Amino acid sequence: MPKQIKPKIKKTKEVPKDNSTKKIKIKIIGLGGGGGNIIKELSKKLDFSSNKIDFTAVNTDVQALETLPNNLKKVSFGEGETKGLGTGRDVALGHRVAESEEKKIKNIFSDQKDLYILVASLGGGTGTGAIPVFSKVAKELNLTTLGIFTLPFSFEGKDRMREAQKAIEEAQASLNAVLILPNEKIFKFVKDDIPFNSALDIINDQLAKSIQGLLSTVYSSGLINIDWADIKATIEGVNQRAYLNTVQVKLTDDLSLFTKDLLSNELIEYNFQKSINVLFNIEGGKNLSMKQLAFISEKIHELAPEARIIFGLTQNPKLKNEIRATVLATGTVKKEEKIAPPKKEKPVLKKEKVVTPKKKPKEVISKVEEELKELEELGVEINRRNAVEIKKAEEEAIKKENEEEDIFEIPAFLRKKK
Repeated sequence: MPKQIKPKIKKTKEVPKDNSTKKIKIKIIGLGGGGGNIIKELSKKLDFSSNKIDFTAVNTDVQALETLPNNLKKVSFGEGETKGLGTGRDVALGHRVAESEEKKIKNIFSDQKDLYILVASLGGGTGTGAIPVFSKVAKELNLTTLGIFTLPFSFEGKDRMREAQKAIEEAQASLNAVLILPNEKIFKFVKDDIPFNSALDIINDQLAKSIQGLLSTVYSSGLINIDWADIKATIEGVNQRAYLNTVQVKLTDDLSLFTKDLLSNELIEYNFQKSINVLFNIEGGKNLSMKQLAFISEKIHELAPEARIIFGLTQNPKLKNEIRATVLATGTVKKEEKIAPPKKEKPVLKKEKVVTPKKKPKEVISKVEEELKELEELGVEINRRNAVEIKKAEEEAIKKENEEEDIFEIPAFLRKKK
C-alpha cells in the first residue's frame, strides 16, 4: 500500500493591518540638469531604503549624468540628435528629442511604481522641453503622478519664464497635480551675500522635508491611519495645483503660529482657499492629543471651507516633546483669462472754465445810465420812467443776463432740453 503523503501547508505570517502601506513604492525622476541636481540632494536627505524610493536622473547631457552619484539610476536619451552634449538650453530641441524617444520613456515608467514624482527646473532646454512629453506618456499609461517644478529667477529673463509657464500649462493637463516652487521666493529667506548654491539648497531642504513627511505619513501606522488610497484620492484627477508642507515644533510653542506656518509656506505658489482636497497627518509622542488634531483641522476648514479633509494621527516615540505635521492639498487649476496691460492713454487736457463774474446790480445801473446819457446827447427823446419802474426793469435785466450766462455752463444735451 503506497504511503500517503500529507499535503504541505504553507504557513503564512501574520500580516499587520497596515501592510498595504508598507508596499508603497515611489519613483522620483529628475529631468534635465536642474532636475538631476535636485534629486541628487533629495537622495542625500531622504532616509528611506532604495526598495521604497527609486531615484532616476534623465538627461540629454551624458557628462552631466556622469557627475551624479551612483545611488541614482541614470538614463540618457536623444544621443542621435544631441550627440550626448545636451540641448544648449534649446527648449524646442528638448521637446523634439523626447518625442523621438517615446519607447525609452515608456521603459522608464515600466516598473509599476505606485507614485511617480517628476522633478524639473524649468526655463532651460531638456527639462522644459521634455516634461510635457513625459507627462503625456505617464497619463497614457494611467500612472499616478505628481510634478514638482521650480521657476527661473527674474534676472534670467522673461523668455525663460515664458518657456517655463508654457511647459507647466502643457504638463499639468496630463499630470495629476503640480507643485510650483518659484526660485524668486528664496530672496524672502536669505541675505544678499549668501552663496548661490546655499540659496538653492533652501528649496531642496524644503522639498526633502515635505516628501519625507508625506512618506512617513504613508509608511507609519497611526492611531488614525492614512493609507495610500487616501493620498491617491487627494491627488486624483488632472490639471491640479498641489501644496505639500511639513512643519515640526516643540509642544511648548504657540500652536496658532505652528498652524500658520504649516498652511502658508511662502516658497510654494499656491492659493489654499481654492483647495478641494486636504490631507494632513500629525505625529507626536504620548502627549499627542485629539485636541491638537481638532485645532489644526478647524484652521484648515476656516481657510478652505469647501475642501474635503482627511486626517491622521500617529504616535512617534522619537518625537517626545515635539509635534510634526504634514499637509498635502490640491485644487483644480482654472484657465485664467489673460489680463491685458492697461493702455497708456494720452492725457486729456482739461480746458479751464472761464468764469464770468455775474454782474452786480450797481454795475448794470451805471451802464444803463451811461447809455441813456449818450442817447440824449444825440438828440434822442427819452421817456424817463419813475423810480419804481426803473428799479423793476433793472432787476429783470440783471436776471435775464445772468440766466444767459448760466445756460452755457450746462452740458449741451441738457441745454437743449432746457
